[in-house]
Amino acid sequence: MIERSLFHEPPRPDEAVDLKPEQPGLAALPRWFWLLPALAIAAWWPIAPYWQSDDFLALHYAQHLPNALADFVGPQYAATDIWLFYRPLITLSFWLDQQLGGSDPFVSHLSNVLAHGCSALLAGLLWRRFLPTGQAFAAGLVWALLPSHVGSLAWAVGRVDSHTTVWCLLALLLCVRQVERRREGLTAARTPMLLATAAALCSKELAFVVPPLASLLAFLLAHQGPLRTRLAFAARTTLPLWLLFAAYFGLRYAALGRFGGYLDATYEAWPMMKGLATITANLLVPMRWIGGELAIAQFGGSALVWTWVAAVPGLLAAVLWLRRPRAFGSALLLFLVACAPMAAFFADPGNVHSLRYFYLPSIVLAGLVAGGGRIVTGLTLLGLLAPFVAMRQTQFTADRESAAMHKAMLREAAEGAASPMFVAGLPHGNATGSVVQLHFGVDRLLEPPFGPGSTRLYALRPLAEVPGVIRLAPPGDVPFALPQGSTWFFADATALGRATEASPRPPDLTITGDVSDAGVVDLSTQRLFEFTARSTQLFADRAPSFGLRTPGVKPEGYRVTIFTANGYLSCLCFDYDLAGPNDGWIDMLRFLAEDKRSRQPAITALVGAAWAGEGLTVPTTIDRDPEFPVLLEAGSLDRTRGTFTTTHRARRLLTFRFDRGYAGWVRAVQGR
Repeated sequence: MIERSLFHEPPRPDEAVDLKPEQPGLAALPRWFWLLPALAIAAWWPIAPYWQSDDFLALHYAQHLPNALADFVGPQYAATDIWLFYRPLITLSFWLDQQLGGSDPFVSHLSNVLAHGCSALLAGLLWRRFLPTGQAFAAGLVWALLPSHVGSLAWAVGRVDSHTTVWCLLALLLCVRQVERRREGLTAARTPMLLATAAALCSKELAFVVPPLASLLAFLLAHQGPLRTRLAFAARTTLPLWLLFAAYFGLRYAALGRFGGYLDATYEAWPMMKGLATITANLLVPMRWIGGELAIAQFGGSALVWTWVAAVPGLLAAVLWLRRPRAFGSALLLFLVACAPMAAFFADPGNVHSLRYFYLPSIVLAGLVAGGGRIVTGLTLLGLLAPFVAMRQTQFTADRESAAMHKAMLREAAEGAASPMFVAGLPHGNATGSVVQLHFGVDRLLEPPFGPGSTRLYALRPLAEVPGVIRLAPPGDVPFALPQGSTWFFADATALGRATEASPRPPDLTITGDVSDAGVVDLSTQRLFEFTARSTQLFADRAPSFGLRTPGVKPEGYRVTIFTANGYLSCLCFDYDLAGPNDGWIDMLRFLAEDKRSRQPAITALVGAAWAGEGLTVPTTIDRDPEFPVLLEAGSLDRTRGTFTTTHRARRLLTFRFDRGYAGWVRAVQGR
């Protein structure tokens, strides 16, 4: 049973708490409460951790102090488009990690876990304002053990959530202490609260929720009285936070040139509502997404049984809370406000890696569960046991595989592998999709601080594993050797195999047109805009813009494979029929930009809208160098079966030379 009317009655003096017990009417913090951060740290202690996804990008960028300092006056990682964030303290923390431990992943992961321990304590202290001490402790413990935190703790870059949450919770706790002192007629310093909020705002956009959450908490904890009086009290108490927030937005705009964030986001009410409900269920019942096989092996039973073990206490807590609708409504409002910065992710609940974004909001859910009493809390912890162990084991296995693969590539590079190395078999993530692995920033794997930096690296796999994606070779096939550098594949997680030339080798494909003697095609933003300005007349007259000619070969179509750091884009396009009866022609403007009066642009998948021009926006923004090797093949297309039959293949790789302004050109072409 819930022991008090949460949020609508002030705590009784014998149950209220503050970190300074000498203040009137406030009880001392029990020593056993300090077990909470200790248990949180012990549960998530790094065990043979490794880097994953954009960890490589972050550490490569932050290895130099000037880069870390530049993020205080510019976008994170000096990004030019697609995503624009202001997170200088995160970049600075990665620089500090490298001063302490170099490229050892243990230091960065320990930093995340220690932050998690601090947050667990702060969460418990905040809940103690509304729940008895034991239930507040239970709320912190339930939250500390949620498997959905794996992305915030075992992924070094996940500190954008774990580090930021420390500052957010500290700011909210300091705000609550101000409220308590003001209720007693005492003064309270505002500077600590403002400093904590400033640190949060310099860590992640998640901190946008601090001023509204602080205002809500001040209102809920104000003395009972007329609504207007309580609103005025909350406004006076939190006004400095709102003024700081406004000043921050000015700084942010000056640093980024616009408000920033993810530039491609859609908001549809019904999909967002359904998605948030699914996300909430995934947070409380992790067996829904974690993959039940490991849990079954560890604890017996079935995944369905463990799912219901985890689901029942949440349902029971919901029933108990519905008996107090005002309290439940207040908690729900706090949860929704805390979730607001993640609204763009509501409609995509299938991506389980997005659960880490709900690291802070899940504190409210943990408190609601703990407020249901000992039985509900005990059942919840029991339901979390199997998926928590399974998640930790899955992460450990994936980290060991990633470390072994990285070591193998470093070994081959040290032994003189020809650059660039094209490597097949690098996993985006584990088999169940619950752990990210070598998904992003692959071109930094052989660069300092991870390697000597003498060899370029490309992941020989589709850039995105989507339905109908066009591939250079069927899944599981040994790749053929590309005409430049060296081509490799993983026979297992520790052994690299060397690919050989395709047999039989297709006839050579000669390439002329707008390509230099060195094989470079100029796709600079300025050139693209010049031809875009003339596109209406060019398309109307069926005149070529600029592109590639294949003398003596006029195929049905082409497969143009563009190798970016994190994967290739195999693009299919028809011959644009602009070079006469004997020669084929790939018109680059038509290849990259859709025009319904002409041939379709190149596509990268046979399902949905997969325009090649859009697929290049992220690589041109974040790859170390927006110049991409390209393999050109001529042949026949079978759209029904989704196959391409090669008749001719170029003997050398071309280079498509873009620049950092490409994403802006794409938006202009699309009219966005």
